[in-house]
Amino acid sequence: MAARPKRMGAQKLPALSANQFSDALHREAPVPKPKHTNEQPQQLRVNRVAPIATEGVKATPSAAKEPKAAATPTVDAAPPKSKKKKPASAGARRPQATPDPRRSSALEQRTLPQPAASAETPSAASKAMNDLKEEAIGDYGVFVQTRRCEELCSNLHLTMRDIRKMKRKYDANDMYNSGEVNQAEFFFMINEERRPLTLGIFQLADVPVTQKFLSFDEYLLCVVQFATLTKPELFQYVFDLYDEDASGALDEHEFAKMSLELQSNQFCFPRNVATAIKMLEGKEGRAAFVPDDGLVDVGEFMKFARNFPVAFYPIFNMQKNVRATTLGETRWSRITANKVKVQDLVGHMRRHQGAVPELTVRERASSVFSSEVWAIRKRAVELYALEMMQRRHLSTEGGNEEAD
Repeated sequence: MAARPKRMGAQKLPALSANQFSDALHREAPVPKPKHTNEQPQQLRVNRVAPIATEGVKATPSAAKEPKAAATPTVDAAPPKSKKKKPASAGARRPQATPDPRRSSALEQRTLPQPAASAETPSAASKAMNDLKEEAIGDYGVFVQTRRCEELCSNLHLTMRDIRKMKRKYDANDMYNSGEVNQAEFFFMINEERRPLTLGIFQLADVPVTQKFLSFDEYLLCVVQFATLTKPELFQYVFDLYDEDASGALDEHEFAKMSLELQSNQFCFPRNVATAIKMLEGKEGRAAFVPDDGLVDVGEFMKFARNFPVAFYPIFNMQKNVRATTLGETRWSRITANKVKVQDLVGHMRRHQGAVPELTVRERASSVFSSEVWAIRKRAVELYALEMMQRRHLSTEGGNEEAD
């Protein structure tokens, strides 16, 4: 009987041991694809350091230097991969743990020891405190930025309507919409020319004459203070303006400079002003205020100003222009009158040990319709209390110095 041909698939395979069978299974098992994680760039860096040959890929010259066991695709070669991943992944976290340079600078500022307040840096600390004190508390919204200007307007009982009105005129004369006005625009606003007499208005706001631009707060400090000056204060303003050495008296040079400015031809009645000045200089036979020592002190100057106010017409005219170009003569006259009332009340309290006078019939009637009377009295009490506090402080300092 003829033998049947054997099929190829029916060939008998040799018997395999348990180890050989497990090795065969591992060879046929599909290799899992590596997961795409954040550690992938680090794996590439590890491969560059110690590349491992896999099936179907020829080993590089650097890989040839490695042991031959690393090039065979056996089961024992898999664990070294996992072992090398751990240090690579651990090393990969180091650059991630490095703080952001922007945050590190902030951390350094927190951690670095700050310089203690000592005698070496008193000016910086005092300057910082002064800057904080100068900030406005918002009585007039965003219009007023400094505390000094805010206190000035509040003490004179200027309303928000007054501030807004002056702000509109300020912005209308800001030709370049820069938020500030230069000196030419400022003098155009108050209808005056730039000359030594008018430049003195900047001293009220501590603004240097060389400063080119003025903010709205500086504008308010100049205008509000000058518009509310009384007649004696205007005379004192002229005296202080020409008393360059602050000696309390005008010498020949200072007096001649003042005379020339007041006798300018651009003012009205220049002859009347010239006559009054000559009387003060002693060039007229009717001169009654000629100083014996050639110096004009404050008392002599004030006596002459009260008897010959026409000599100071230029300064009166300047105040008139400042008032007319801001809130108007009527409004400023009322504000100045309230200021005088406060000064009178403070003087009464000084003479009567802090006692406030009773309300008059007119004040009682007006207090029914307006709170202005009570605001004036409140301001007078505050000023008197502040004055007494300063006196007590000076007395305690004097006592401590005597004890030392």
